[in-house]
Amino acid sequence: MHRLKYLVFTAKIILTVFSIFFLISCNKNDDSINSGLVNNQVNSINYLVSATSLGIVPVSTVKLTAQLAGYPQFNKYMKYSISLYKIVYRTTYKGQPIYASGIFSFPANISDSVPVMVVGNGLIFADEDAPSAFHLPNNYTGFEFIATMGYFTLIPDMIGFGSSKDLLYPIHNYEHSAKTMIDFIYASGEFIKRNRIPVNQKKFLTGYSQGGYIALATLKMIEENPEIGIKIDATAVGAGGFNLINILNNSLVNNRYPAPSHLVLLLSSYNIMYDWNRPLTDFFQEPYAHTIPNLLSGKYNRQEIEQHLAFSFDSLLNPKFVFDLKNNKETDLTNALVANSIDNWAPKGKLIIIHSINDDIVPVSDSQQTYEKMVANGSKDVTLTIINTVGHVNSGFAFVDIVLQWFKNQK
Repeated sequence: MHRLKYLVFTAKIILTVFSIFFLISCNKNDDSINSGLVNNQVNSINYLVSATSLGIVPVSTVKLTAQLAGYPQFNKYMKYSISLYKIVYRTTYKGQPIYASGIFSFPANISDSVPVMVVGNGLIFADEDAPSAFHLPNNYTGFEFIATMGYFTLIPDMIGFGSSKDLLYPIHNYEHSAKTMIDFIYASGEFIKRNRIPVNQKKFLTGYSQGGYIALATLKMIEENPEIGIKIDATAVGAGGFNLINILNNSLVNNRYPAPSHLVLLLSSYNIMYDWNRPLTDFFQEPYAHTIPNLLSGKYNRQEIEQHLAFSFDSLLNPKFVFDLKNNKETDLTNALVANSIDNWAPKGKLIIIHSINDDIVPVSDSQQTYEKMVANGSKDVTLTIINTVGHVNSGFAFVDIVLQWFKNQK
């Protein structure tokens, strides 16, 4: 989901005052929890590296944040103050071990057991927007506050942010999207056990937009590989862009893409991920090609990046690249898009796909066709919900409202 902070500039001063009074730090003795890793334990993987307290946010502050952001309808779900921890954990990137990071949020001082909610974060570009950079009043995704409704919530930064910010985010990469989430789930199990957090056996999975792609990729890898040992009870995804080839072809027909930052990141990321080692001028025209590495450096958010890009393919992309795409000569790219599409399989568990008929970035046909393929492949518990909201971003808030009630019914 696009971050709420862009909608609450007028509330910053008020929230700053409230955060001073209400953001209560945890006991210093609990500030950092080391994993106790033993270097010679070759056969025993420890995923959790460290957990650093970010404090406790009272439910009154959570409600105020939602209200000042213009979404008081979420207040009806909010019950608990929440504890937050920045997590560093082990995962892999291109087959090599790395440290990644994310955030845990869960009800503070609760004795009743709660389910786990695993969230695929929406597309971000700026380092300061990483979930683990949580700080009121400016830095938050909004998903942290799901914990106030009675969930142990996991939000990975994803590779390219937080502890792994020196890498370029591998967007729309099935393997890394799923494995980053799965390893974070493993790390959460170690944290929960070590700190005796009252968590029950239920696990839910969700995400919107790029987060929807991440969540569905995670579900696919978990369900198709039983040895992973994770059971997801219900999944809700929205407008995730599941068939990448179809989305590309739709953009080629229209000769534009309404989120050029997304396209720039995709091509730059695949160039690194698959070791094509092509100059960016193969894909982009000047003056854009030479500015892209700086634009994707983590210093800028999406809006700032798109101020320096063209939306028309005639202006942004190398004409030869567009010609080759249209004539099936960019086989490396098309093969990568096919390999990372996650629409054609048969989910076994409960899955709801939500998409607005008026989405201006990801066409609703992507979710419709994904649903039809899943049903044709034998899925029995997949639901498609088409909503009538305006635009991709606004539809994300409607998505949250729908899935919170849906997950409440799954508890």
